[in-house]
Amino acid sequence: MLPFGRSQSRAHAALRLTTIALLSALLSGCGLGYTIIKSEAKLDRLTAPMTKAQVLENIGYPDRVLRDDGRMLIWEYSLTARKQWAYELLYCPLSVVIGGCLFYPFTNIASDQREYPQHVILIDNELCAWGPPAAIMQRRRTCVTVGAPASLDGSASRPEPVVSGRGPINRESIDQYRTMAVMLFEDLAGMPGTGSRVAGIVTTLMLDLDVRMVERAKLDEVLQEQVIQLTHADDANVLKVGKLVGAEAIIVGEVQQWERRQQEHSHSVSLALRMIDVETGLLLFSGQGHLTDPTTDNPESSARVIVHRILTLFGSQTGLLGSGRIGVYWELQEERGDRFYLVRELRSGLPAEKAGLRVGDRVIGCNGSALTDAKTERDAKRICQVESGRMLQLDVRREEQFLDVQVIAEKRPGL
Repeated sequence: MLPFGRSQSRAHAALRLTTIALLSALLSGCGLGYTIIKSEAKLDRLTAPMTKAQVLENIGYPDRVLRDDGRMLIWEYSLTARKQWAYELLYCPLSVVIGGCLFYPFTNIASDQREYPQHVILIDNELCAWGPPAAIMQRRRTCVTVGAPASLDGSASRPEPVVSGRGPINRESIDQYRTMAVMLFEDLAGMPGTGSRVAGIVTTLMLDLDVRMVERAKLDEVLQEQVIQLTHADDANVLKVGKLVGAEAIIVGEVQQWERRQQEHSHSVSLALRMIDVETGLLLFSGQGHLTDPTTDNPESSARVIVHRILTLFGSQTGLLGSGRIGVYWELQEERGDRFYLVRELRSGLPAEKAGLRVGDRVIGCNGSALTDAKTERDAKRICQVESGRMLQLDVRREEQFLDVQVIAEKRPGL
């Protein structure tokens, strides 16, 4: 017979072991469940043709919007490998001592499996291609020409909007307005929801200009607290909300036309926006635009084009954009204290591709100025800005090679 105290301690030890085992099993569900929800297998639900709304319904909202140029949408989803759940089950017992199974990716600490980018491409709000970035590059180029009438030189073309934009804000004063908020635009009479669509487009494209934008959830929270309806609200109310959310400037506007002619397969869109200093009430910039497109009955695509062109004028006026473009999407990254632009995508037939730049290249400097000297992303953009017709000299690292790539910029659309 074992003494009572020893038998009780053994029973307690067994209970602790059982509890730990059960707890580990329960916690493993967190890592396992996460990888199932975030698995790239969710892309199997996509099929072409599919609308933007159907894509969102099937795979949810993207982690990042890489491009929204008025016609092409490129969304990035960070997803795990299809068999990631197996790694979770295998490595969970090994990693439990360091936090494992509770927080992903500690459960696969012994593995090199992580999340990988997957891109989804939509043209005029219709799904065109999806998959790993490198695998769909050629398909993406095909997407650009699908459904678009060709110009005389064989390139894709569509009607250009008539836009204007002006205001006192400039290169010197723009740095006073690091954070902005987009209020709900006023709907066109009888067309509810048109204002919120345009406001969303403005927010996305302002982010591309490296302007911090107040999140919609924060705006909604303040609106509820203040019991303010921003549709048809006066300037005093919107300025008050702008101050409460920490914005230096607010953007307001209205949808003036949103006409869809399905039988003729055409549409017309008009809109206007204003940027206002929240402290002084000074009008900083105003823009408006109109587009009639006889090739499609999708007004939202034209709204994106109009906003894109208005904000191009704003970006050029404030120095956030150069008047030239080279046709590259790159992402500012930092590694061991060095900053560089990693080339993610190249627009087919545009100057960067013609000059020999490649996806995966690291641009470490522009026109003799190193990107390491840039303190912010806005500084980096200014270092690599280029005016139309001017040469942009890129200092490029390609694997172990250092190259000098010279690109002549073409005029940016809308200028």
